[in-house]
Amino acid sequence: MTSRPAVRRILSASAILLWLAAAASSSRAIAADAAPPTAPDLLRQLAAAGPGDCDAPLPSAKSAEVHEAEDLLFRTVDDLVAERLNRPPVARASEAASRAGAALLEVERSSAEIDKGWPAENRFHFQVVAVQPAILVRMSYRDTARFVLFGAYFLGKDAAVDPGTRWREVSFADPSGRPSAIDLIPLHRGPSGRPRFLAKVWRSGCAGSIGEQYYGYEWSAEAGQLGEQILSIEGAEGLDPAESKHVGTLRTSGRVIQLPYCFFSAVDTWDNPTLCAADSFDLSGDAPRFVGRIYNLPDLAAVNNAIRHAQARDLRAVRAYCASDVVARKLVRDMPPYLFADRVERRKTGRGRETILFQEGAVSFDLVRRRGEWLLAGFRIAADR
Repeated sequence: MTSRPAVRRILSASAILLWLAAAASSSRAIAADAAPPTAPDLLRQLAAAGPGDCDAPLPSAKSAEVHEAEDLLFRTVDDLVAERLNRPPVARASEAASRAGAALLEVERSSAEIDKGWPAENRFHFQVVAVQPAILVRMSYRDTARFVLFGAYFLGKDAAVDPGTRWREVSFADPSGRPSAIDLIPLHRGPSGRPRFLAKVWRSGCAGSIGEQYYGYEWSAEAGQLGEQILSIEGAEGLDPAESKHVGTLRTSGRVIQLPYCFFSAVDTWDNPTLCAADSFDLSGDAPRFVGRIYNLPDLAAVNNAIRHAQARDLRAVRAYCASDVVARKLVRDMPPYLFADRVERRKTGRGRETILFQEGAVSFDLVRRRGEWLLAGFRIAADR
């Protein structure tokens, strides 16, 4: 498994001048040559930019140029892999992973030489995962990662132009932002036998919290160049992940999977998620079925859910977390549009009863436990007193 990306260090900005000079020189060289740049060409161009955006901060315009060059590198490697898979004789499904791996190894070795002054983890690396009859490729370079699914299919658009069934990149709904790390995990297939996989994605900047998401996908040759997203979970990690009390276990094999994550909420007191959950899905059918969710702190989860729906003025949704309609209506009527917990205190007030205090008691929620669920039985803000 890929480890959580570390918050990156800030070094001197001297590499800015190196990048500007190298990029300008490389651009002139590429413009003068009609042939598209190869992966080694792009690695040499990017070498002066440094191992990551935060190691030598660039002006935003030049940072965008670096990202464009990174994207071009990844697309160039995609084309290289596709060319090797389609080189006669066209690769059989059983050969695809080894052919792709050989092509990617060439790029990895070029990066090891060109970027030998960088930390090893920032050089070009790859992983190939067989999900027959397709293959998954994960690539990482500097502080960016991406994945590609290659499948053999026929576009059928124009027989005079389209060469028939070929290995091609499959398109998916693209998660927003630039991933900093990715794990790829094959998933249980449903009755159709279509390949499924999970992408666990991290997104980090130079400081602050980290996005942690799960995206599940499915593909078939009949679907052609479009894959289907079958599940999505948006989570986060804070400045100190040890402070978040995780629940559940990451379980991705078998028919029922469990995906643990943490998320920012109305009960947070710092740049660190207080609430964590674990969602379970049954993959035995043609479409994943949500089985259930558990929380690390069910009482605070009830408060957070009630706050979230009350701020949206959704009375019907708020009722699901309240012991009475009177409390639900009061929440919807009086809940401020923004509420920061600042400090959270939990007081036991009896068997199956407690009070949650925000802002040293300025806001309070009375809870009662019924049939294993925490419900809001009272709500007060300072103006009530």
